[in-house]
Amino acid sequence: MNKRAAIIVGVGARHGIGGAMAVKAASEGLHVFVVGRTESRLDDIVHEITSQGGAASACVADCTQQQDIDAVFEQVANTEMPLELVVYNVGRNMPAPFLEHDQRIIEDNWKRCVMGGLFVGQHAVKQMLEHPPSAEGKRGTIIYTGASASMRGNPMFSGFSSAKGALRGMIQSMQAEFSESGIHVSHVVIDGVINGDLVKSVKGFGKLALKMKGENGSLLPDEIAKSFWIVHSQQNPPWTNEMDLRPFKEKF
Repeated sequence: MNKRAAIIVGVGARHGIGGAMAVKAASEGLHVFVVGRTESRLDDIVHEITSQGGAASACVADCTQQQDIDAVFEQVANTEMPLELVVYNVGRNMPAPFLEHDQRIIEDNWKRCVMGGLFVGQHAVKQMLEHPPSAEGKRGTIIYTGASASMRGNPMFSGFSSAKGALRGMIQSMQAEFSESGIHVSHVVIDGVINGDLVKSVKGFGKLALKMKGENGSLLPDEIAKSFWIVHSQQNPPWTNEMDLRPFKEKF
């Protein structure tokens, strides 16, 4: 019997949500297609997975380019492995004052969050519908990574909030349309600072933010990946349509 496949879109550094989710899915027996823009980072994660006995393939792609996403899903389809899990983990919450927002900032946020999410979601649904459901009636899981901005707008994040809020609305429409077909679409809100490579790479601010949060005040990528896997592992209803992950010390 063929392995089953997972596609993780938006993979950068190993200690980020995408990298952690790729490693987790591979450890659970899926062949993981690791999708991102930087080949060297993808190769590092594929090497970690394969050195631990897992299976993975690197796919260099820009999620805002439809032809790139077309090529990724065609590559998976050609393996004839049933597609079981897709994670869309794309977005960059760069702050900017509202009066300094321009067309470029708005379009960049919407391309990453909404258009990329649309391209990936359409392909994922089509491929999952091509394979029979499990005994429980489930065909697969599509998980989108959300953010605090998905739920509320904060100062300096007008463009990001507009795009993340729109993505959440699209996800809810997908849930209403495809859940009866056995496709579990879920939105996982990351409501806190991620203690990973990205925030640590922001000179000065990143390490200061983690220090101010203190112990248990931030979210670890590998722990986030465990929560994603819990959502995917749900077979019989009820299904989790939306999950909000935050440090227990947060008061917001």
